[in-house]
Amino acid sequence: MASATGSPSPLPPDPLRLKQRLLLQGGGFALLLLTAFSGSLYWGIVQQREDDQRTELGQIAAGAAAQLPLVLHEAKEVESPLKFRSTPTSLAIAGLDQQRLQWFDRAGRLQGEQGHLALPPLRRPGDRWRSEAQWQRWPGGLSLWQPVVTRNTAGPTATASLSGYVRVARSDQASRRDLQRLQKGVLLGWVVTVLAALLVGRRMLRSAFAPLQQQLEALQRFTADASHELRHPLTAMRTLLAAVPEPERQRPPFPWQELDRLSRAMGEQLDDLLLLARQEQGEGSQHFDLLELLEDLIDRYGPQAAQRSIRLRLSPDPASSKQPISGHPEQLQRLFTNLLLNAIRHSPEGGTVSVEVTPSPQRLRVAVVDGGPGIAAGERERVFERYWRGSDQGGHSGLGLAIARSIAQRHGGELRLGESQPGRCVLLVELPTARANFMTFS
Repeated sequence: MASATGSPSPLPPDPLRLKQRLLLQGGGFALLLLTAFSGSLYWGIVQQREDDQRTELGQIAAGAAAQLPLVLHEAKEVESPLKFRSTPTSLAIAGLDQQRLQWFDRAGRLQGEQGHLALPPLRRPGDRWRSEAQWQRWPGGLSLWQPVVTRNTAGPTATASLSGYVRVARSDQASRRDLQRLQKGVLLGWVVTVLAALLVGRRMLRSAFAPLQQQLEALQRFTADASHELRHPLTAMRTLLAAVPEPERQRPPFPWQELDRLSRAMGEQLDDLLLLARQEQGEGSQHFDLLELLEDLIDRYGPQAAQRSIRLRLSPDPASSKQPISGHPEQLQRLFTNLLLNAIRHSPEGGTVSVEVTPSPQRLRVAVVDGGPGIAAGERERVFERYWRGSDQGGHSGLGLAIARSIAQRHGGELRLGESQPGRCVLLVELPTARANFMTFS
């Protein structure tokens, strides 16, 4: 395949594919934005509830600290055997099943408690528990260990002494239930919003692309009609040229032979344009053997390749294998004819052009390999543009590979450039098998 130099800028992308890409990109952006918003909202609510719980426990701890002197005083009363207690005071107060208050002396011994909430063991790392407040969260709730310091300002200098400790805890089961309901609500809102965004976005894109779609269809009709109408005067002109006697053709200075060559080239371009315009019309598909079609093409263009000592090779052998496919035989024949002629055109004399078919359960891969100079990496997609010829400005219309890709896509497949380097250039065609039945003909 010839290398590309001095090429025009690439053609704009297919509007239909552009609409699909915009829909996917818009949906993905909306999904990302909604996920970030809902995640931030949920995280903010969780942090706010955590702060509210800590504030509430701090207030309860302050109230419990004010009661510590009374609890310690009652614990020291031993004058009457009736008041003597060998165990801490436990007050049964209704409504404290989800709360726990504990009072400790300066040595950390439990002196009294209220509530029935089950607590985990108290963490006491080193001596920090003696002087610092500690928060502890466990699956049942949140607790606060708070030292109680008494300040004496009666003397000339203020003094502070440790009176004891309080531990307060609250259950967070109600808060967890609220967060679970919030999670369900956020998830439901996320799903509904994404679906609504996709539906609205699809409708907006369809409305926005409707004029473009109409223009594209009008352009396709114009191309088909113009190609069809121009064929008649061109055919008449070629008929008149063919009627010119041979002696008259040789008489200078009128270029009869050049007119004949130009008329043939114009006829080929009109045929190519007409085929491109008719690709969207669709025709009934048939089941046939792809290897037989390729073998017929090898036999047909073998003499043309032999003029430059180029060998055509097909694998696997059609006599030993069959590759069933569903499609339109004439269109697929045009596809592989364009690829084969392209490979013959760019192969050096004495080279080999290989057509290699690799089957799979759902797809057939056909590789057309030639020994041409290849194409630069930056121009790999340019070869499929209409009228693109690269540095090779003669011998073809520049529509062959564009037509081939259009036919492959129409059959639910793809045509792309595989390996490309000096001495080896590979064009890959992937088509669904007959069993896959991915045809899109109307």
